[in-house]
Amino acid sequence: MGEKQKIKQKVRNKIRLGSIFIIFFLILYIPSLILWIYGNNINTEFIRKGEIESSVNTNAYIVRNETVINSPVEGKCIREINEGERVRVNSRIVTIVDNISQVLLDDLRNLDLRIIEAKRNENENNNLFSRDLTKIEKMIDDKLILLADCVNQNNFSKIGNLRDEVDELILKQATIIGSYGEPSAHIQSLKDERDTLQNMIMENTEDIISEYTGTVSYVIDGHEHMLTPDIIEKLTLEDLENIKITENHRSHDDLIVNENSPLLKIIKDIHYDILFVMDKDEASNFEEGEKVEVRINDIDRIIDGIINYKSEKMDGKYIMAVNVDKALRETAALRKINIDLIKTRHSGFIVPIESLVNINERDMTAEIVLVRANRARFVTVKIKGRDEKLAIIKNTENSHSGGVQLYSSYILNPKNIEEGQMIE
Repeated sequence: MGEKQKIKQKVRNKIRLGSIFIIFFLILYIPSLILWIYGNNINTEFIRKGEIESSVNTNAYIVRNETVINSPVEGKCIREINEGERVRVNSRIVTIVDNISQVLLDDLRNLDLRIIEAKRNENENNNLFSRDLTKIEKMIDDKLILLADCVNQNNFSKIGNLRDEVDELILKQATIIGSYGEPSAHIQSLKDERDTLQNMIMENTEDIISEYTGTVSYVIDGHEHMLTPDIIEKLTLEDLENIKITENHRSHDDLIVNENSPLLKIIKDIHYDILFVMDKDEASNFEEGEKVEVRINDIDRIIDGIINYKSEKMDGKYIMAVNVDKALRETAALRKINIDLIKTRHSGFIVPIESLVNINERDMTAEIVLVRANRARFVTVKIKGRDEKLAIIKNTENSHSGGVQLYSSYILNPKNIEEGQMIE
């Protein structure tokens, strides 16, 4: 065999060996590749519950029908109605104790304690003890501790009630030991002195009585007379831009009042408006008279409302107002808030859009591929709502027990999947 023939033989042998390796590779890996494409590389997930919404976030202002009440005198405010609570007509909201009365109140507290101590000493001199007396004595001690706490905290509104409760307990104690009768000259003189002090205090206090039924707030921000329902349609973009909510106005925990300065406000109606500015593109999705939901992020609450005002276009923007009647108490102290104006909101079974096939835009149905007994099962579902990536689905009326359930397994990428296909 010549040299050239030997070379040709070696080349043929190499080609034959290479062909064997290629055939072996195809036999070994092509089935795996097919399974990877059509069966073994299938991503699955479990059905879960969720929520999607179409909404716009913006800052807003609360507009209410409010009446501000000024303080007639200088002094300290004793509140009968708490922040955000309702008040009736002719009800006392606060009592203002002027500077003279504050000194007299200190004297009155000390005098009350002296009267209580004198009564206790008088009863102890009887040296009579019983189970009832011991029980009453314990109750008196507890009340005295509460009374001391109120004195230290300047909680004037509770001092009178506690004092009356202690007097009643001491009266019961005196009745039991049979010594109740005319008080001693010392105790009577103390009581006479207390009556005189109480009369002097009454002459130097002012009760603020409500002329309206409404919700009370002690937060005065200075916009009560501007942001009222009757001027919503007169507002301009410049008006809203000039609204400045500062901390210089009265806050709800400020008990010191000045003469002729704002003391509190009464919100007369249960309805109020949420006012905001919206760009034309976003505003085009909302129309006057439309029902919407408003999420007030400051209190983390969603309430129903109706768009009752949409202005003419101003420099590419609109002034809009939503009328609501919930969460008045929680928002009584607020003026500027952050909201999500929700056009639609759907909750239920949530899945990616890409997991749905055969979507019918007309009746909003689609198919989802569930995994049951390791096989693919196509199930028709109703699309309740969707966005760019996710959809909220529910079972159709005909699905019965064969429909989607919480934590059902489904295929995320159902392309090339066939009914009944084995899913490993």
